[in-house]
This record gives sequence, C-alpha cells and structure tokens, in this order.
Amino acid sequence: MNKIKLTLILFATCYSSLVFSQQWEEHSIDEFYKKVELDDALDEDGNQIDFVFVKTDLKQGKYEVTITDGPGDLYEVKGTDYYIKFRGYYGYAGYSDEGILEVGSSAWSSTFYKKDE
Repeated sequence: MNKIKLTLILFATCYSSLVFSQQWEEHSIDEFYKKVELDDALDEDGNQIDFVFVKTDLKQGKYEVTITDGPGDLYEVKGTDYYIKFRGYYGYAGYSDEGILEVGSSAWSSTFYKKDE
C-alpha cells in the first residue's frame, strides 16, 4: 500500500511540474479591431467594399483564444469578428496559434500569451 501511495505522489509531482513549467510567449497588443460588414459601400476609388475594420474595445478579462493570420498586419480571433494588431513583430500564425488573451483597461494594457509548443 505504501508503494502505491509513493508512486501516486511521485506521479502527481512530476505531472504538476510539467504543467507549471509550460512556457508562454508574451506579445503586447497595439489595437483591437472589429470587422463590420457593409451594404453598398464604395472605397475612395469607387470600388465596392464589403467590410471595414473599426477600432474597438473589448471587455476586460482573460480569454482562451485561437488566432490566425488576417489581412495585412491583423490577426483574427477565430470564431469572432475581432482582430488584433500587435505592437511588435508577431510572425506567421498560419491556421491557428492557441493562447490566452488578457484584456486590460485598454489595448495597450492587453497581452496575448501564446502557448509555446
């Protein structure tokens, strides 16, 4: 019985060490944008446009999110109409980078923590 308890304690210790030692890449946010669909709108050259990106605020909190590459310097928060512009270089997100989006009182006080694989 003591061997089983010792084994369980060792397993729990090793597991918690692995979970808590996970590394996170920290990325500061410049702005949040919301994609707004348009009907019958034209750009400055007279070409029809279907949507625009409008600066927005998000509710403070921590969110588990997945981001993907968006147009230009924007990154899409999958499953939403929200987009992120980072302050520095983020790089290629491809189809998905999972992480935690910590929204502060403004975009500048917000951070995306990417799970390091």
